[in-house]
Amino acid sequence: MTLADRLRSQDEAERRAAVAAVVAQGGADADELAALVECLGHGRKAIERPAAEAFAVLAGRGVPVRDVLLAALTAPHPRRRWGAAYALSLVGEPPAATLPVLLDTLGADDGDLRWAAAGVVVRVVDRAAVVDGLGRLLGGSNAPQRKMALYCLRDLGVRTPETERAITGALGDADRDVQLAAMATLARLALDRGAAAARLVRVLETADARLRRAAAAALGALGERSTPVVAALRTAGASGDDSLRRAAEGALRLLEE
Repeated sequence: MTLADRLRSQDEAERRAAVAAVVAQGGADADELAALVECLGHGRKAIERPAAEAFAVLAGRGVPVRDVLLAALTAPHPRRRWGAAYALSLVGEPPAATLPVLLDTLGADDGDLRWAAAGVVVRVVDRAAVVDGLGRLLGGSNAPQRKMALYCLRDLGVRTPETERAITGALGDADRDVQLAAMATLARLALDRGAAAARLVRVLETADARLRRAAAAALGALGERSTPVVAALRTAGASGDDSLRRAAEGALRLLEE
């Protein structure tokens, strides 16, 4: 059985051993690289991650893997496309060609994949294309994508009027997780801090318990110490909801600092 055959084995332990063998030999022929690409979309992270890491090792040893991985970005299987994008991110700066795959993965059913994709998105060099792509996701129908797009914008530190309008609009999203992400992001990126504080106070006073707690935390992070904000937080601090009370007290301590 060749190493390429072992990389395509139905036995998971055999595949893992084959990936380790590729790393140990420090090189791979064309068939072995093709089989290693197939491992990127295996469906089990115990195979996929070592395969991606193997590509990074091979690249470090001068093996030309980039073209193979770029071609895999258009594979018919989403997991293989994601695996190729992830492997390219380990090889060096994620190229712009990975962006469509990364944005698509932000809406994956697997939360681990979503957060891993978010960590790569913020490293893509073409920042304008990234911000544009994230903005388009905010208007899409996939709630996980909308949520992850907000967190990516937060981590990128994108402070523009257009971004602020999009984040503000997301405060009224039908999905609660998107609303939570919008509050956390608005607290970090708001340009009009007074208007942002007023919107968060409304959430603090009218929403359900989880959103109220998040609004209290966001007001502390925003740092807008106005009379309405302090009054709303003190009211929330007197609540019978222990979690809300702690969140409000913590926000007030931040504002006092």
